[in-house]
Amino acid sequence: MPKKYTVIETWIVNEVKPVESNSAEQTYERLEKVAGALPVLDVPQDLTQESHFVDEALIRDFVVHINPARQVLDIGCGDGWPLLRIAPFFESVTGIDAAERRVANAKTNAERLGLKNVTVRKMSALNLEFPDESFDGVTAATAIEQTPDPYQALREIFRVLKPGGKLRVYFETFAENSKGVIESVFVSETDDALGYHYVLKHSSPPWERSYLVKFSPTPEMKEEFRRLKDLIERLGSIPTQAPEIGLEFLERNQSRITGGSWYELEHFTSATMKQTLEEIGFTDVRICYSAGTFARKIWSGIAMDGLNAVQLKDLAQALAELTVTVEAASVPGEPITASKPE
Repeated sequence: MPKKYTVIETWIVNEVKPVESNSAEQTYERLEKVAGALPVLDVPQDLTQESHFVDEALIRDFVVHINPARQVLDIGCGDGWPLLRIAPFFESVTGIDAAERRVANAKTNAERLGLKNVTVRKMSALNLEFPDESFDGVTAATAIEQTPDPYQALREIFRVLKPGGKLRVYFETFAENSKGVIESVFVSETDDALGYHYVLKHSSPPWERSYLVKFSPTPEMKEEFRRLKDLIERLGSIPTQAPEIGLEFLERNQSRITGGSWYELEHFTSATMKQTLEEIGFTDVRICYSAGTFARKIWSGIAMDGLNAVQLKDLAQALAELTVTVEAASVPGEPITASKPE
């Protein structure tokens, strides 16, 4: 179906004339952190918090679905999730990311956590610099769709997997988006420019377009961005609901724009990811519920039971093991496990 342009998108295309880029360069090199306060990586783990319990279940999920792997590759490791969290379960883990800033953060986190079996390298998933059949397990957490060519990334994963090796892949589908297209805004700052990021996410079929408008980092513009960040925190990140963070901001500060870029991503549903993996040559391709899905479902029933950390970890492990046996064929956003033929 044709992809219509929004009012803000039309303004950016006509007034800024952005050049084509990619997610690593435009977004992930500019972010100080990929996610918020992640358990273990950023803050001490507290399994009495729902988000921490869900995180533990997700980590156990990755582990059980690629076992009995020994050498594991994590695609698009970001600041080290799930790479550093799954490291204690395997002989060695290697993380790759196309953004140098993410690689630096992951290395720093690995050193701080005292992990000795972790290697992190700057590398494109489209050209994995490893010999054929190097790993017996691969994980990918919402990373494949961030590449310029997700089909090539999956072909490369197939190549570096050993026969019998397993892939566990999560991806964004925007299945929860009932409005068709959702617009959002966020900001970034680097030494060379202040960044205004405008993102469109479309649910059916799932795709994403992202724009970066760069502004000169003058003291006056930094103050404008401070106020913009405050507005986003108070009013939300959707410019159609808060015009002062959208076109009003861009037009008022147009004279300070120094350039811009854009990229587009093709996202998967569980069905299209399954079909793609089978076409590449994977076997035993199964849409399996995420242990995170189960953890969220049961949390309200266990939150007041007073379970200790050991009991909660055991429960997260049990949920992860359950996902191996429960398929979710009709659910559009659940992850997939696949094997390379023996």
